[in-house]
Amino acid sequence: MRFLAILTLLAPMFGSPSDSWAGDGKPRDAIASDRDRSIPAIIPAESDRSPIALALSADGSKLVTANQTSNSVALVDLAAGRVLDEIVTGEKPAGIAITRDGTIAVVTHWYGYDLAMIRIEGDRMKIAGRVKIGAEPRGVVLSPDGKTAYAAVGAANEVVRVDLPTLATTGRLTVGREPRGIAISADGATILVGNSRSRNVSLINTSDFQITRTIPIDGDNLRQAAIDKEGKFAYIAGMKNRGFATVSNHIDLGWVLGQRLTRVSLVDDSPFDTLSLDPRGKATADAHGVAIGGDGRLLAVSCGGTHEVLLFRTDLGELPWRTGNSRDLIPQELLKNDGRFRRVDLGGRPTELAFAPDHKTLYVANYLNNSIQIVDCEKAELARTIELGGPSEPSLARRGEILFHEARRSFNQWYSCNTCHSDGHTDGLDFDTLNDGYQDLSTAHLKSRKKVPTLRRVSFTAPWTWHGWQKSLEQATVESFTKSMRGPAPSAEEAKAVVAYLGTLDYPPNPNREPDGSLSDAAKRGESIFRSAKAACATCHKGPEFTDGKIHIVGLEESYDVYRGFNTPSLRGVYDKDPYLHDGRSATLREMLKGPHGPETVSGGEPLSDSEIADLIAYLKTL
Repeated sequence: MRFLAILTLLAPMFGSPSDSWAGDGKPRDAIASDRDRSIPAIIPAESDRSPIALALSADGSKLVTANQTSNSVALVDLAAGRVLDEIVTGEKPAGIAITRDGTIAVVTHWYGYDLAMIRIEGDRMKIAGRVKIGAEPRGVVLSPDGKTAYAAVGAANEVVRVDLPTLATTGRLTVGREPRGIAISADGATILVGNSRSRNVSLINTSDFQITRTIPIDGDNLRQAAIDKEGKFAYIAGMKNRGFATVSNHIDLGWVLGQRLTRVSLVDDSPFDTLSLDPRGKATADAHGVAIGGDGRLLAVSCGGTHEVLLFRTDLGELPWRTGNSRDLIPQELLKNDGRFRRVDLGGRPTELAFAPDHKTLYVANYLNNSIQIVDCEKAELARTIELGGPSEPSLARRGEILFHEARRSFNQWYSCNTCHSDGHTDGLDFDTLNDGYQDLSTAHLKSRKKVPTLRRVSFTAPWTWHGWQKSLEQATVESFTKSMRGPAPSAEEAKAVVAYLGTLDYPPNPNREPDGSLSDAAKRGESIFRSAKAACATCHKGPEFTDGKIHIVGLEESYDVYRGFNTPSLRGVYDKDPYLHDGRSATLREMLKGPHGPETVSGGEPLSDSEIADLIAYLKTL
């Protein structure tokens, strides 16, 4: 399976008036690709829908879903429990929002790089237009009057403002690394965006579209955000990387990683608060969605890796928030069955959440179940399921995707493959696993940690691991389940399924090329440097994947390495693989090329000048 579609190919199909440049005309928003990305206009009946996000009309009668693997948006009648309409909107829908009167929806496309506006008329939808907003947009919110959209554009590290009546971008604001979850206050005055790979959140004043605070928080993999009705607190779901070696005791103490709910004050400069979510022995995994009921009594968090929603009651006693840092495990007082903390098993992979106007009914987008689930929060039970459509039996790759997101295959269900390889890519973090043959079991040095590599096109980049000792991708899968996750070994059929899923992972269109896919003048000069004897990059980084599949001594070796030398990593998509090198020691490409991986270190050549490095980086970013 190949990922699909340049969205500009949809313009003749839908008659969209705004499929050219975004309102500011900046060419960096152009879509460029080195392969065909056609997208079918009709959704095959047997397509998995995979709802990743949802949005609810103010009266609670209708709901829209962003269906990632069918490239579609569905309109759901909640009373009747059925899909009214479903239309193809673009490549990999990721975020969705709906106006309060339920007549307009907007959807962002993760691989399409645009925002589409959808007009809802009765029980039908049609695309009213679209605007390109930048590379890899995810979360999106609407102003209270429904005239302005704000989107978190991940690879551009921006929040983009869009005027919907004209479908033009009217502002760009640089935030942290990989913004994703975004929320807007009820009065429309404040936006919070979670910067998934820089461990902070940005608060934005919408009146002048400026950042008022950037708040470092104790969290990684930040996902859905929510703001309470009074605009006093914002909440965001995520995890905490503690970094100790992946041995069973460390895992179960929460010393490897754990799930967190973070609370940020919107009215003063108070430090952030956290609520750790993991009971020892039966952890939670992959915290994703968060929602707060309009009356403030209920907080809900979805955990996709353990297939559940966590429900917290705030009216039965103050929740034990911890200020300024976090516990490793859930506070023991929440395990006394006093009603403040309950777990609702849903199956599949619950992602985004929304409360109904009654403040006690919770709607859940369940990605792997192809459904919307309705949870009765008073009873803490699944009340109803609305099927969105999909195959009667999962394909081999889908079975692999299910296993990839399955935390219950790890020791005491602490994490899944997706926890670190977020969406099949990387979360930019490092961990000390046994895949390299060595672990530092001390609690002081924390050496031997390796950066999480992307899994995009991993099927084409043998051998595997940083040291390149794995020659079989199926066996590498077994090693990950047993050594990194400390769980049972997958069967041969399960390993085959995971590999089939890995074969579906591909890179998004490269946003650093010219609109026609060509190179800028700087990138052309950089290509010459890349292939020159002075830089000698192409000696190892060659072929269609920019790797020779060999092991090299590069000057980064350590005395405790079990395997000598390093596997040449692919340079495809290198603009989005920061930090760099096996241990993430270089934050930027420039830092890497001027230091530990400069040609004078790797090949004994002369150092590159600043201008040569700038041109080389311009080329590397186009790969």
